[in-house]
Amino acid sequence: MSPAPSFRGHLWTYNPVRGSCLLLLLVMLNLLLCQGNPCPSCGPDVFATSLRSRTDLFIEVAWLSHDFHNRSTIMFQEFNETYAQGKLYHINAANSCHTNAFDFPEDRYKAHQLSNESITKWALVLLYSWNNPLYHLVTELQRTKELPETFVSNTEDIEDMSERLQAFLESHFKKIIAPAMKMIRNAPRVWSDVRYVKSSDEDRRHSELYNLFHCLRRDSHKVDMYFKILACRALKTC
Repeated sequence: MSPAPSFRGHLWTYNPVRGSCLLLLLVMLNLLLCQGNPCPSCGPDVFATSLRSRTDLFIEVAWLSHDFHNRSTIMFQEFNETYAQGKLYHINAANSCHTNAFDFPEDRYKAHQLSNESITKWALVLLYSWNNPLYHLVTELQRTKELPETFVSNTEDIEDMSERLQAFLESHFKKIIAPAMKMIRNAPRVWSDVRYVKSSDEDRRHSELYNLFHCLRRDSHKVDMYFKILACRALKTC
């Protein structure tokens, strides 16, 4: 079992050039997506002051969430091209995600209707839900050395990014940790397919790896969306 989620300190540095680019991107996205659709939850709520006081941090963490999703997407595409051609792994991939048990807001419009606290909680639930799969995935790839070294190092980087995103939320929004953990404990399904990752059947093993990379790409997109919404609210661009 992977270690339980806990605070992991991280030094956050603000890059003004990158921050300016992200600010412009957030403004353009929200003008296009939110124009004419007032957001009832964009007004002050219990997290409003926290968001406004951490604008620089949210610019930096939004870039981290973007990198988290981008790296996850590249990993899935590379695995798909190298190991899944001619296979039928994709048929059940969407139904295999262990996070399907949660009713996450799937698109930007629905997420915008939620309070800052709710969005933050959903982001943490998703990240916590991947602790165990990522831990076993990294451990098994390091042990077997079945995939090229780039797969191993990229998966290690993805795990590190996930932990850094968790550390940011845990450190600045401590009140959401307990509700997020409770949601996971009450979920009807948790990831328990480590036996397939370790299977001696290559096709069964590759099928499970495909499912993991597919689901990670999907869920990292949600995480990135939630962080960008929080960043645009902190910067008052939505």
